[in-house]
Amino acid sequence: MSTEANTSDPGGPAEPARPGVDWSVTGPQRRGRGAKSTRRGAKLSQYVAAEIVRDVVARGLKAGDRLPTESAMLEEFDVGRASLREALRILESYGLISIRQGLGGGPVVNAIHPEDLARTLLFYFHSTGATVREIAEARCVMEPASARLAAERQDPLQMAELRDVMGREQQASMDDEEYLRLSNEFHYAVSGLSGNRVLDLLGRALRTVYTTRIFGGGILPSEARHTSREVHRRIGEAILAGDGELAERTMAEHLKEISDMQFARTPEVMDQVVVWQV
Repeated sequence: MSTEANTSDPGGPAEPARPGVDWSVTGPQRRGRGAKSTRRGAKLSQYVAAEIVRDVVARGLKAGDRLPTESAMLEEFDVGRASLREALRILESYGLISIRQGLGGGPVVNAIHPEDLARTLLFYFHSTGATVREIAEARCVMEPASARLAAERQDPLQMAELRDVMGREQQASMDDEEYLRLSNEFHYAVSGLSGNRVLDLLGRALRTVYTTRIFGGGILPSEARHTSREVHRRIGEAILAGDGELAERTMAEHLKEISDMQFARTPEVMDQVVVWQV
């Protein structure tokens, strides 16, 4: 999304065709012939969609793994073909699965991408009239907290991954594409190092909203890139040293400096409503 695109009124977009699913369906009869009466207020397809998600998590399925065949799921959930296919369309609309066509096709688990959540968040941000300033403020709260948790938790494998990201970033060129890719990779690594899945996914999604949808890639002017990369090194070293307070403070100062710089270059953007786009 370019900054020029952020001038829409806050009246909000038309709601996307994604059913509101109650993912918390529970009860003693969650399968088979009890399924149809388990949730009186929910559509059967929504119930089945929630059950499929539970199966994916319980079985530890990863991106690229196939779901059971249609005939197997029809028998397992004791529903009609139309309800099952609608359930799969719900999951596909959320980006959780893709439907492959042709011989050997069928529903396949997708990787979880922050872009999928970012797109959904943008819809609600636009509908509620949230501004670019508020997105920046949210990042300034969440990412420093992730940096502190990363320093405090010190997962050995993830610390090694952070060292790798830091080494590659420090050696990389300042060309637009490579600079942005490694800058994003550093921030995503810190989110993951927090050990908190909620902070990780929300942090990644908000960065995606901010850098790609609002500032069209989030590219800093060339003179600021060296400074930003140096601050990344200091944040990383604080995390590796287990200094949560320093990591949190340095990340907060870094994000404020970056947002202040971007807003100084385009002051008209700050209080614009963010715009949802598919």
